[in-house]
Amino acid sequence: MFVLTHASLAQVSELFQYKSSGFELPPFAGFTTDQWGIKAHNRPWIEEVGQFRAGQRILEVGGAYSRLPEYLGQRYGLEPWIADDFGMASDEPLWSRWGDPTELPAKFPDTKYVFRRLGEFAPDLPDRAFDRIFSVSTLEHIPDPNRPAVLRDVHRLLAPGGMELHTIDISIQSPKRLMLKWLASKLPPLRMLHRRLDNDIHRWMTLFRASGVKIEAKPPSLLELLDRSVLVESPDVVYRFYPPNDAPKPYVPSGSLLLVIEDR
Repeated sequence: MFVLTHASLAQVSELFQYKSSGFELPPFAGFTTDQWGIKAHNRPWIEEVGQFRAGQRILEVGGAYSRLPEYLGQRYGLEPWIADDFGMASDEPLWSRWGDPTELPAKFPDTKYVFRRLGEFAPDLPDRAFDRIFSVSTLEHIPDPNRPAVLRDVHRLLAPGGMELHTIDISIQSPKRLMLKWLASKLPPLRMLHRRLDNDIHRWMTLFRASGVKIEAKPPSLLELLDRSVLVESPDVVYRFYPPNDAPKPYVPSGSLLLVIEDR
């Protein structure tokens, strides 16, 4: 049985603790080690709550050029995998800006790469094979119609007694918009009247529940996104790394929803 045992929003205080701890990954995909965005929180959070032990097999979903599986593998004696199609199925040129992904297995031979997207239930990602499965700012980029299949595929891969760790970007709109969304969550007819008033956190809980997850942890309220203690993506990260890189663009801050799912 899959059970959601933890649901929270990333906090500024947690990021400060992780930065002071000295957590650091090798530079990758144009990103420097001196990061202060939500991913600088998410990656050490995964290490902190993952309960990693030697001999485990781990999988990052949508990890692309991530060095986190490699780092965890070397530190804890794990077998690291990454599953990502790098936009190959849709001919998206986005990933090519960071190099040829097909060269990654030769560059990082300790990490096993599977060049496909989840939701295909592919045999090269074997059933119940991974003790830890995690994603960092990935699930929200999956088109809505594909999300149910992706979640079911992730559950298929989790070994008995395993754990899933997901960090999901949640857009923080204006206080007025958030208040309207919160109100709509209390008044279902209002939410049905206007799809844009749907509660983003509630939508994820509904998706995971439909995928077979029992929701035990109380999810955070949408109003918590108004709290200044909640970590948001920093403007410099958006300016430097969101396409088009190093160029002006609209800035809509986003928080990070942190979920832990256990197989019991």
